[in-house]
Amino acid sequence: MRLALIAPPWNSLYRPSIQIATLAALADHSPGDPVTPVYGYLDWSQYAVETLGWVPAEFITVYDTIGEELYGLGVGDWIFGGPARQVETGADAPDPETAEERACVTYAAFLQEKGVADNLVRQVLALRATAPAFVSGFVGRLLALDAEMYGFTTSFSQLGPALAVAQALKARAPERLIVLGGANCDRPMGQAVMAAYPFVDAVVQGEGEAAVTALREARDTADLAAVPGLALRTEGEIRVALPVVQSASSAPVPRYEEYFERLRDLPWADLIAPHVALPFQMSRGCWWGEKLQCTFCGENGSGMVYRSKPGRQLTQTLRELTEKHGVFDTYAVDTILARRDNGLAALAAAEVDVTTFFEVKANLGPREVGEMRAAGVTMVQPGIESLSSGALKLLRKGATAYHNLRFLILCHELGIDAQWNLLSAMPMETPQMLKEQLALLPFITHLAPPSTVSKVRVDRYSPYFENPDEFRIVLRGPEPKYRFIHADPALDRTALAYSFDHAETDERPDADEMLALRRRLGARVGLWKKLHHQSRFAYRFGPDLTVLHDHRPQVGAGRHVLRGAADRLFRELVHGGRVDQAVERVVQMTDRPEAELRAELRAWGKRGWVHFEARRGLVLATRDSMRDELGRAAYLGVTGPDRDVATEPPVEAGVGGARAEQ
Repeated sequence: MRLALIAPPWNSLYRPSIQIATLAALADHSPGDPVTPVYGYLDWSQYAVETLGWVPAEFITVYDTIGEELYGLGVGDWIFGGPARQVETGADAPDPETAEERACVTYAAFLQEKGVADNLVRQVLALRATAPAFVSGFVGRLLALDAEMYGFTTSFSQLGPALAVAQALKARAPERLIVLGGANCDRPMGQAVMAAYPFVDAVVQGEGEAAVTALREARDTADLAAVPGLALRTEGEIRVALPVVQSASSAPVPRYEEYFERLRDLPWADLIAPHVALPFQMSRGCWWGEKLQCTFCGENGSGMVYRSKPGRQLTQTLRELTEKHGVFDTYAVDTILARRDNGLAALAAAEVDVTTFFEVKANLGPREVGEMRAAGVTMVQPGIESLSSGALKLLRKGATAYHNLRFLILCHELGIDAQWNLLSAMPMETPQMLKEQLALLPFITHLAPPSTVSKVRVDRYSPYFENPDEFRIVLRGPEPKYRFIHADPALDRTALAYSFDHAETDERPDADEMLALRRRLGARVGLWKKLHHQSRFAYRFGPDLTVLHDHRPQVGAGRHVLRGAADRLFRELVHGGRVDQAVERVVQMTDRPEAELRAELRAWGKRGWVHFEARRGLVLATRDSMRDELGRAAYLGVTGPDRDVATEPPVEAGVGGARAEQ
């Protein structure tokens, strides 16, 4: 069957959709009918700018805010109104205009209650008013493709836009088949979507390569019953074929030509093109989640089993993508970087100026982080989540505050942008977990602050959701945003929802204290963000001394010179080390009494120079050696071409010297 694959809003404007591009690439490697990728989010962007008369740069900012920051409030889904604006029927039902006005007033109040700025609320309402006309025109474009089946990817805020377009498409061409896939359709959620919205003919549950291959080979609807992972509406019921877990290598290199063709047609493409990053995938699932799933994580749904491509394919994939499109910034969509055979060493050896992004576990050591930076990894999303070892144990992170701080230090030293989040309000959190973080934060303002501070959320497929009793919580139903996304009160929102409200089952006598501490933590992180750019805590090594520059606001101790035993002890704990072993080695090297060294360490701990955890110590300062620049200069000094003095033109008078003699 001829298939069109649509990426609706709110996919990032700066990234082509890897979901539809990977499935489209199957057509280049296997028999079957053609696949046409459609970048609907670029169509929507152009339409909104032209219709509303917004400055493109302003629209891009609003678009990014809706797609990245307001997902938790359902804004992107609500703008497209779901598939139906009017849900009330009967003689007493309001007319459509009244129903829409009521919907807008109610939702605007919801956003304002959540702290969304009034100006942004007005912009959201303007986009909502514009969406129906866009949907109508966009459907005309889709019908012109003459596809037999239209597939929509639905991750994050894409379900509402997909349903709006799908319903309009089905109304105008009922013989065309509508298929949805992606994170919003995994396992029971996909069947719930079909039950709620009868114009959806099928959903693909789980990974899509095998399903799309079978769909392309199908001749008619009778061939669809055996499509892997397909929930199909047939003869008045929904029949489900089991999905298959595929190897990571089954996914081809994505085909992004259609994205760049559409991007070039944007009148303001120059605002997007310089910042495009090409998504790629080296693995699926999570090797840590297979061992011990983080309590709050529902990301992998039915695909937790970890599968990874051979590391050699990393360089091959990035070479193919960058050479084809002339874009050197790339973006891994993997849940976690492979522990072994991840291809980074080979990428570093290639000596190309490709930059990339990975999600990583934060307990990586200096060698692993150095290897990442050498391979061009300039941005990471580490699973830090907390700076309390007790809280991290509750979250099953498999790391401690020591690991997380060391990772932030290494990223600072190597110029890696660490994008991380701080979580609180996890079940069984204690006041001490919050207090120890509040005590730590003033001493680490020189390190990258978290992007957000937020309460732990209960997502479908997470251990919190699957086993709430184990964590002493009770689920209270879907988050409030779902009553706006799925406006019909007759719908089963519990089956459709991904995120849920919850409460602890045991009444806490310290509830007021916990609330006050969480508010203090949020305020302290806000101050951290303000102070970060003026905060410096760095050291430089000399032959037999260390110079420490401590200019952290409020706690900085100025410039210090460490010599002798203090110098050796400091060096022992750079990037972390066992305190007892460090002290023993320095005693042997300097003959300084152990008691004096331990007293020195206690003083460093009070100053926030060293973080202690269990039997380990970690210097919190970062190295400022200029080694990378000096090393590069030395390399060029040896290998660079010699200046050919004989061929240089004579120096003109008045420009650095007298005229050369003839």
